[in-house]
Amino acid sequence: MAAAEPGLVRYRSMPRLPHIAVAAALIVSLGLLAACTSAPSSVVPSPQPADTATQTAGPSVNIVTGKGDITIALDGTKAPKTVANFVKLIRAGFYDGLLIHRVEPGFVVQAGDPLTKGVGSKELLAILARREAGAPASGDPVIGSGGPGWTIPFERNDLVHDRGVIAMARLQDPDSAGSQFYITLAPAHPLDGDYVVFGKVTQGMEVVDALAVGDKIVSATVTED
Repeated sequence: MAAAEPGLVRYRSMPRLPHIAVAAALIVSLGLLAACTSAPSSVVPSPQPADTATQTAGPSVNIVTGKGDITIALDGTKAPKTVANFVKLIRAGFYDGLLIHRVEPGFVVQAGDPLTKGVGSKELLAILARREAGAPASGDPVIGSGGPGWTIPFERNDLVHDRGVIAMARLQDPDSAGSQFYITLAPAHPLDGDYVVFGKVTQGMEVVDALAVGDKIVSATVTED
């Protein structure tokens, strides 16, 4: 997948099986897909599963933003490969300094694109505005298309899109998630089964509600194993 693939503004979706027209229409209209960088697919080794199957079975992470702190409990039982990948990226400092590049009020906040690192908030807004207008500048990064250099396998599970869950953004290929994630601002159950939910916000949901495009992830740390 090339870095020049289309960004986040509009995407076609991978329909659910069996096909549900309403869910497909929602995914198409809201564009909950993200590209990855051009590199061979690589799978991060899974951690040992936790003793329980609850949504708090796994490590917790703390995300510091310019608006405040967010605590997320990850589910290492239901989504072990996804959690292992997320933790690996956090421990490598991958998310530090990245910007929130997408906010859909009443739907999701999305981040995790390394192409936003080093880009100022105003510059990011200008880049997105030019692309929305169909007139990007020649040097504009394709915001929404960045990734860590590998992808992870789709982990189908029964975790649902309640308000405040964290899940992976991806391309049409279910196995194309890399680093971009989203947090739901409201229940989004038409997405259930099509995107991998792997945790839930336990503190700081008011911070998530306040996030805007251009806000920075100051740091992300694993706080509990």
